[in-house]
Amino acid sequence: MGRTPRSAADPLVGHRPQAEELAETKPQPATRSVRDKIARRMRESLATTAQYTLNASADAGGLLILRARIKASSGVPDINLNDLVTFCAIRALLDMPALNAEYIDGKIHPHSEVHIGFACDTPRGLLVPVVRNADQLAIGDLASAMKALTAQAVQGSISPDYLSGATFTVSNLGGLGIETFTPLLNPPQVAILGVGAIQVKPVRRQGKLEFIDAVGLSLTCDHQVIDGAPGARFLQVVKEKIENVERLCTI
Repeated sequence: MGRTPRSAADPLVGHRPQAEELAETKPQPATRSVRDKIARRMRESLATTAQYTLNASADAGGLLILRARIKASSGVPDINLNDLVTFCAIRALLDMPALNAEYIDGKIHPHSEVHIGFACDTPRGLLVPVVRNADQLAIGDLASAMKALTAQAVQGSISPDYLSGATFTVSNLGGLGIETFTPLLNPPQVAILGVGAIQVKPVRRQGKLEFIDAVGLSLTCDHQVIDGAPGARFLQVVKEKIENVERLCTI
């Protein structure tokens, strides 16, 4: 018996898009000035550095307790989890300044001041505002500076002066549910810290299994400057700062 041809309306036949639908799926031009710059920087990052990434996690119990106390307090600046983790990273850089450096023309340029960059999602694409001399700021002042720069970046009014000069960068995708990722370096910086979501994690303490709230940490370094062991030690220091954030921050 011959087979009866199926019509395009038959559910077993693939849907044939109409001309109007095809027109809607044509590639749309991006905001070229920003997208081209981001693409160029990412290609340069991979081409000029020897990147590797270390992953760890820290007990986020103290972060959550401190954040809840801040939200319940009046007359206290709005300080979120990203502000707190960034503050901990800055304190860690003061303890291990080798990661607060730039690698330019084969030479390492260490910095005594921490100019912290933080990745910011905007309608125009990824921008990295910079808080200069962040190591001299209390947690409330750091949080206020980051929020002001974020607002300017999203609105498109941020000055180019505040989009350059970072000595270290923090990129936080935890708010989007990402547990761990591989942040790309922003040369000539030699390291960048990625922050993931807070997840429940089992740990063994004194022979007993416990469940904690853990925040994911991903550190990418340039192997031309930072070997694996120093990178791992820095991540341990960041972890220690986060787990003792209540003593570290004066609210």
